[in-house]
Amino acid sequence: MFRGARLAVVVPALDEEASIAEVVAAFRAIPAVDEVVVVDNASRDRTAERARAAGAHVLNEARPGYGSALRSGIERSLEHGAGIVALAEADGTFDAADLERLLDALGPDGLVLGSRHAGLAGPMRIGNRAVAWFLTACWPGARVALTDVGCTLRLFTAETWARLRAGTSADGPEFSPQMMCEALRQGLGWREVPVRYSARAGGASKHTGSALATARTVLRMLRAVVRKRLERRTRDTRRAG
Repeated sequence: MFRGARLAVVVPALDEEASIAEVVAAFRAIPAVDEVVVVDNASRDRTAERARAAGAHVLNEARPGYGSALRSGIERSLEHGAGIVALAEADGTFDAADLERLLDALGPDGLVLGSRHAGLAGPMRIGNRAVAWFLTACWPGARVALTDVGCTLRLFTAETWARLRAGTSADGPEFSPQMMCEALRQGLGWREVPVRYSARAGGASKHTGSALATARTVLRMLRAVVRKRLERRTRDTRRAG
């Protein structure tokens, strides 16, 4: 528990048998973590088996997509009493110890974002920076730091998710920037914390495994930001009328 709240770590996974057991074990070793929930997104390998053996609760999600898996894991965790939810990756790219730094940064807005900016290179660095710049430019009065829109490692309180839930519905990688846009639309801020980022333990990323995949992910993220900005303008116009 952390500050009296039950803490669950949600890990979406698709064909990550090479790394999932180590990831589960690392997060379970953090004293504040009460449960690790692995959302198996129709893996064809032994991801679910290895996650379960490592001590995770395994949740099956047949709907394809990173966002679908995360939402499923978040809702299940909250239904089982979690007061804080952290999101992570199954590929071993994050250091579980950084979760404690995010917890220390948890403030009144109930949302903390990890930033991999220092550890990114090539198309991923350029794409993330571009979307981060564009997102903050769409909300010029927000005054929040943002260097990485695609970092899964983040945490939020149950109260904050209750405000973000309806407006964070993307089923793909645009789930992450969509959450930030919804936070801004709701008048919430966040704290951003630098986190370590390493090479994958195995396999290839479904979203950034090549320059073409990265470009497609960036375009999806940009579209999500534009839609959120237009959504806010539409609602503001209705209020003004």
